[in-house]
Amino acid sequence: MSIERRTTVATKIAIMAITAVLYAVAKALTSFIPTPFGVGQLLIGIFVPAFMAVVADTFSVAVGAGLGTFIGDAVFLTPQGSTNPALSLIAGVPANFVAFLLFGWFVKRYKSWPAFVAATVSFVTLGNLIAATSIVLFGASVFTALGPLTRAYSLTSLVLGFTVFWTATMIPAILVAVPILVRAVKPLEGRSPIISYYPSWSLVSARTQAVTSAFFAVLLLVLGVLYFVVAPSSLAAVFPGLEDFLVVAVASLILLGPVVGVIAGSKSKPAT
Repeated sequence: MSIERRTTVATKIAIMAITAVLYAVAKALTSFIPTPFGVGQLLIGIFVPAFMAVVADTFSVAVGAGLGTFIGDAVFLTPQGSTNPALSLIAGVPANFVAFLLFGWFVKRYKSWPAFVAATVSFVTLGNLIAATSIVLFGASVFTALGPLTRAYSLTSLVLGFTVFWTATMIPAILVAVPILVRAVKPLEGRSPIISYYPSWSLVSARTQAVTSAFFAVLLLVLGVLYFVVAPSSLAAVFPGLEDFLVVAVASLILLGPVVGVIAGSKSKPAT
């Protein structure tokens, strides 16, 4: 039996548009926050496509995420000089599409909170790895500000640096915001053609949730340690505060993992 429900063409288009607009707005609201390496942004608004991928048609959300990141980059970040449309097309668009296509499929196939934690760490990291690799390999050809950086450091250390930095800043935002939004739309269950999927996050034991969260926290920590082993000490100036972001991300997995899913999945009063 298919895990994806039938969705009309009109609804799919609506989901694409809603995801794209909300994601672009989220990027706009945080566009003033600079990154230490001068590329992109601290994408706290990543929780928007993550939430949509949980509750709406997967493919439509993935397309909307790709469109939204391009619109946000072109309209809000390009004027600030932190990216341009070409860089967004080769890095941000494919990374968001692939990450949320897999993320949405996984959280609908395995509807539990541990599955959500696993998808967050695995597919956000994968998306960031795709974006980082594209930036390091091809970014300098379309965005000249990357030239000095890619010439000064090895491909491996830069890819790991971008991946760990972005992942560590995104995970806490998703773990905090998405459960709140899922809880908020719970009264719409059965009433909305757009928000049509609801996870069963309260049906798994706290022990299982804690073990899963700890496991993926360790994996994230290992990725961070690998970066510090591979990267030259001078690269710390490009990614200042990365250790702090990594600690916050690992702590959020360990501390929030066992409890947030239960809270978000608990019963709420239905709409009347």
